Amino acid sequence: MNEKVLGIVLKQSEYRENDALLTVLTKEYGKLTLTARGVKKMNSKSSTSCLPYVLSEFVFDYVEDKSMFTIKNASIKSSNRFLQEDLEKMNIAAIFCELIDKSLPQGVLDEDVNDNYFDLLVFSLDKLNQEKQHPLLLCLFLAQMLNYLGIPPIVDECVLCGNTKVNRISIEEGGFVCSECMSELDSSIDTQMDLKRFRLINKAGIENYDVLKNYGPWSFQDCSSMFEFLQVHSGIDSTSWKFLKEIVEV
Repeated sequence: MNEKVLGIVLKQSEYRENDALLTVLTKEYGKLTLTARGVKKMNSKSSTSCLPYVLSEFVFDYVEDKSMFTIKNASIKSSNRFLQEDLEKMNIAAIFCELIDKSLPQGVLDEDVNDNYFDLLVFSLDKLNQEKQHPLLLCLFLAQMLNYLGIPPIVDECVLCGNTKVNRISIEEGGFVCSECMSELDSSIDTQMDLKRFRLINKAGIENYDVLKNYGPWSFQDCSSMFEFLQVHSGIDSTSWKFLKEIVEV
């Protein structure tokens, strides 16, 4: 039975001479591996539909318990073409896709989970394609990922004692700390991002991107604390973030 499914290409990998393996995020089936036959041929009609960061409609036969499916047809719904023309945008898009790929196992059929990740990625890629406040968008994306992973920073009170008079961020402890608890900590204290901005990023939600633009300017240095928090508390690392840091000199 032919299934028509909207999907975002997270990555494309080499597979045989003219074929490619696609990792695709969908609402219906979560993360899928699709085989794109002949997609590397010069005359392939599906080549652009199978590029990373593109939202496409894929036609294939879905069978439960299978881990790989062959694409019968693919057509572009949103090319996000400016992502392919700007090195900074391209690297941020790669971060979005890499982190979702590493966070979401294949075969997860939880409708809420798949909807959350899919909608987050569609929104983030669309904003990245159109907007210029890249650091803010990346920070908000990371905050949303921390929330979906169940490890959001504690930013309303001291993570150790509940005191609302806080003055530092402790990455290792998981959020804000007060001066009394700070003096007893052996863990590293982060001071790269001020408390107000850190709290705003983690409380606002990515849907308020347009509002938060007015609270800038934002920098990629703001993203460093968020990435460190993600790595410490989830174990997820990002090769794409390392490339981006070299480009923007964080």
